[in-house]
Amino acid sequence: MNTLILLDRLPAPPEDAPAQREALKTLGRQLALQAASQLMSLPLRHFAMDSDKPPCLLLEGAPAPLGLSISHSGPWVAAAVSACHPLGLDLEQTTAPAPAALGELLAADESAWLAAQPAGSLPAPAFWAVWTLKEALGKYHGRRWETPAETRHIHQLNHYAAHLALPEHSLLLAISAPAALDCKLQYAGQPAKRVSLQRWTGYPSQG
Repeated sequence: MNTLILLDRLPAPPEDAPAQREALKTLGRQLALQAASQLMSLPLRHFAMDSDKPPCLLLEGAPAPLGLSISHSGPWVAAAVSACHPLGLDLEQTTAPAPAALGELLAADESAWLAAQPAGSLPAPAFWAVWTLKEALGKYHGRRWETPAETRHIHQLNHYAAHLALPEHSLLLAISAPAALDCKLQYAGQPAKRVSLQRWTGYPSQG
């Protein structure tokens, strides 16, 4: 295993939006520190997080040799920590209304490529598969996905990208890294279980 994702939710999200954002941020940082501790088999006291955006994991006060990405949707929070870095993660509730038409997210060649994919090849409805992927790619590159050309073309990726569907919670995760991930998922403090990521079909087969 080279990657651990911790998933949890706020038991009673605050009604006040700023308070909810702060609670989600706090939970995300807690999950990230726990994931780092477990992945490196070191006590939690050895780890901390800086205040950068995106945040960076610290090991004994120095940058830890780990990739980190945190995402939240509704009351849910996911934190991914990996020996592979950089790392990009996005989490979305697929029951939520789509905030934009799929065509607004894709270039013409991307739309044509996506339309040619076999039925059932996507891990979720097309909008959510693309949205989560683009968000994860933006985090992987450390900037918003609307800007860099290298994150725009979902069918010409030169690095690893995959999805993890959690239909029991109506959640979809997308994750991107420099190389393939051997991943475990831990939900709400339960034992971590190895999960099979569905590699994005635009990733080169030889990679």
